[in-house]
Amino acid sequence: MQDFKDKVAVITGAANGIGLDIAKTLIRQGCHVVISDIHLTDAQARADQLQAMPDASASAIAIACDVTDVTQITALADAAWAHFGHVDALFNNAGVGAGMSPAVKTKDEDLRWAFEVNFFGNWNTCMEFTRRFTKQGTPAHICNTASENAIGWPAPYMAGYNASKAAVLGYTGMLRMELPEHISISLLCPGWTQTEIANSGALRPEAFGGPKPVREMHIEGDVTPYDVETVGAHTIEQIKQGSFYIFPHYAARHLAEERNNEISAAFEAQQTDVDDWQAHDTRTFFANMMAAKNKK
Repeated sequence: MQDFKDKVAVITGAANGIGLDIAKTLIRQGCHVVISDIHLTDAQARADQLQAMPDASASAIAIACDVTDVTQITALADAAWAHFGHVDALFNNAGVGAGMSPAVKTKDEDLRWAFEVNFFGNWNTCMEFTRRFTKQGTPAHICNTASENAIGWPAPYMAGYNASKAAVLGYTGMLRMELPEHISISLLCPGWTQTEIANSGALRPEAFGGPKPVREMHIEGDVTPYDVETVGAHTIEQIKQGSFYIFPHYAARHLAEERNNEISAAFEAQQTDVDDWQAHDTRTFFANMMAAKNKK
């Protein structure tokens, strides 16, 4: 998608942080935005704020949605299409932190909540909009928010969060191969960003253990999170350029390189190059299977 003017974008988790910054960028470019978040009051306040921006050139509406509830995801899509008549982009951004603790001490309720929001919520929202974009038949884009934690392992004590974001990476890559040509998709992998995700537990529903106490993060030394204000503009520009991986922060690069280098070194140490590798290659198998199916 190379132009967002007069388009409509639905953004989940948009009441603050990265989702809100994406919304600011879009509305400045003439794209109507649906600000969705778990609490309507927060979403409405952000929608009002966006429309009051002096450089806003489109409209913003608020729709509440808890992405752990598939009925609310359906209602979100229904309301967006009913209001605007069409939707052209989904920014699948809602996400929560799982807290920091050793894996063996991670509480089941914390892990399940992280997966219900970060993976199942992301998956179910993506599938709902994919079905509708497919039926609509016009150019559309999906941007799934993962994390630097999906491409590397930045720190211990975050196993649950890492696993949920790695799952988003895994399915988004597969969906990329399956989508019809008029739907494009990208994966946003921000680095450590100044958002409210560390205290997302304050909004945790009772079904997943109830709210967690708000905790202040004490920054040690001169290492600080990136400012959130550059993420939206970078994301939209990369979508226009057709990027699948979107990396708004350079610091995450060493995580990906460390992981990829270790994988390559392991192959080098354990395997030798052979001429018949495609005879055992999964991708080649599926390509042959689809080619045969299309001939029938």
